[in-house]
Amino acid sequence: MLSDLIHLLSKNEVYLDNALANKLGVGEKMAKQMLYELARLGYVENIVFSCCSSYCKACNFCCNSKNFPENRSAIWMLTEKGIKAAQTI
Repeated sequence: MLSDLIHLLSKNEVYLDNALANKLGVGEKMAKQMLYELARLGYVENIVFSCCSSYCKACNFCCNSKNFPENRSAIWMLTEKGIKAAQTI
């Protein structure tokens, strides 16, 4: 199942947690646990960034909305090790 997640991430598509979980056929909590396990093993890394800058004009998606109450979002990316693994899947 972890290899399925690596394969999905190798497609360079963007998935929200629920969409990623649906693609994998698991719950959101399980999908997050899988991501954390892959990070622990060195296959993915979590890039956390601030959603908006001082130029934010209260868009409907980022930090000034209810979608991101903590004013941040995360992106999971394959590491070099993850990219090599994806090529063998």
